[in-house]
Amino acid sequence: METVSLPPIASSFIQSLRSVGYSLESAIADLVDNSISAHAKSINIFTQWRNGNPILAVMDDGIGMLPETVQKAMRLGAISPNQIRDKSDLGRFGMGLKTASFSQCKKLILISRTNVNDNWYGICWDLDLVEKTNQWLAQIVPYDVCEAYLNDISFPSIIGTAVIWSCFDRAIDPTSIKNDRDYEQRIVNLIDHLSLIFHRFINNDNVSQKVSILLNNKVIKGMDPFAINPEPEQLASTLLSEQVLNIGKCTIQVKAYILPHPSKMSYAFSNRVSNKGEHHLGQGIYIYRAGRLIVAGGWQKLAKASEANKLARISVEFNNDADHLWCLDVKKSRVELPALLREQLKRIIFQCSVKSSNTFIRRAKMQSLDIEPIWQRVFDRDKQYIVYKINRTHSLLTEMINNIESSEIKSALLTLIEQALPLKLLKNDVAALNIKLVQETEDSNQMIKKLIQELLIAGFSADSIFNVLLNDSNFSLTPEEIKRLIKSAEG
Repeated sequence: METVSLPPIASSFIQSLRSVGYSLESAIADLVDNSISAHAKSINIFTQWRNGNPILAVMDDGIGMLPETVQKAMRLGAISPNQIRDKSDLGRFGMGLKTASFSQCKKLILISRTNVNDNWYGICWDLDLVEKTNQWLAQIVPYDVCEAYLNDISFPSIIGTAVIWSCFDRAIDPTSIKNDRDYEQRIVNLIDHLSLIFHRFINNDNVSQKVSILLNNKVIKGMDPFAINPEPEQLASTLLSEQVLNIGKCTIQVKAYILPHPSKMSYAFSNRVSNKGEHHLGQGIYIYRAGRLIVAGGWQKLAKASEANKLARISVEFNNDADHLWCLDVKKSRVELPALLREQLKRIIFQCSVKSSNTFIRRAKMQSLDIEPIWQRVFDRDKQYIVYKINRTHSLLTEMINNIESSEIKSALLTLIEQALPLKLLKNDVAALNIKLVQETEDSNQMIKKLIQELLIAGFSADSIFNVLLNDSNFSLTPEEIKRLIKSAEG
């Protein structure tokens, strides 16, 4: 059959490549992948706003590249996704450097060398030139210009690689009133993203190499989504199960964890485990490829996100020889669970969910130690639900209510208070771990003193007031404090 050559039209195709769907964070992560694959020990991200013409560079101290390798790296689709890679290679399609960069800016420069005695070698993609000529023309950067670029970004190594972006047109929101603040916020989001995606490399957690990642020379600290490295006197998570699953010749490692109860985590540790301490949003399956996080949380339609499940997290890790099983996308931000794995994960998720739920149920079933609480917790017959009721036998409350002549009004008043208890708001407040849920305020003692004064005026004895405040832990007062408050109220 007769054939015809139909090469892509450069000016049109380049625009399609720019719309793959990278965010700034995922684009930078793709460049960091390349640095890790080059055995870098330190990766420094440099960026400056420069009055609306920002520059951003990803620099590493890896093994560097020869001139012919630089050219190959800048060629689109230079490496087949079916090519067998080194186990530590985080690449996949041979497209990431270019597509990630083009998605954010119009000018990409790659500079590298492997030996201190060699000159730096650079290649530049200028998309304006591609569109103007309608050809895939890249420019060789003279060695003296390479050195000028490296000096401009304060390249810290004698060998290694620098990827430099300029002529930004997509990393900046054109609708933003304050472009500089918008860009600054994107950089903040970038730090959070990298600290999570590469946390195993930063924390040296079961990976082939430890990597330091810096932004403008400031070290990025790694997240700890499974709470396995707690601070001193902080509880670590519980490892429920650890399995190695085989699909064909590929092995997949699955670990199921239960986080410590939120009340057992400090504010700082909670923020290292979940972004802004929001464990509810962080629950689910974490999928890693060669130590690099691909999917952070969510249940992949195998379970539903819930408050009861928010302490459950499952780590799933595969090597780059299993890529064909996962339908990994170009951005390395989405996968599809293999069918055989889905069935096995359902069982693990169920066990993990039950354990997570039981952590909350055990705490919920703790009975009050108060001798005479104002609020009572009442369980249904099957102990599936809890209802909060006012203690209608409370000595002081009973005496106050008895001053109301109508029994119907008494009952209606208590029922109104019970039904108006803001349980949904309380649930949301408890879930928001960056907010402290407390009853005490800075002037709580003054409020209690006012309450005592009003009770004394109403005719209640000091002894009965003392017993009420002492026998309800919600007031959190010692006998000495109560006596002092009563004395102050009487005086």
